[in-house]
Amino acid sequence: MREGNILFVHSYFCDRGENFGVLGDPAVYVDLADAGKDKLVKQFHFFIDVSRKSSPGSVPPEPGFDLSVMPEDICFYVTAQSVITTYKSNVARIPKAAIEHVFIGWELH
Repeated sequence: MREGNILFVHSYFCDRGENFGVLGDPAVYVDLADAGKDKLVKQFHFFIDVSRKSSPGSVPPEPGFDLSVMPEDICFYVTAQSVITTYKSNVARIPKAAIEHVFIGWELH
């Protein structure tokens, strides 16, 4: 576990399941305006890689992908770890259509 981090995102392609590698860094972020305040934070941010080369030697092996060319449904959940226990959120889905919409008019420069 990284020192100071208690929240982690677990992201994967919904149709492949969790055993095919993660889609980005596990870090979860909050807006600086919300950090350190005694109020419930309701918005979290995390990053998903748009593309990645395959890494067959990883455990588990991680397939390559390019969401700008072939979007897929992405599933994710967040865990919070403490000394006593681990909490797990419900699994949420980012639909393929939402990812396709992001790349409409996408041009490489």
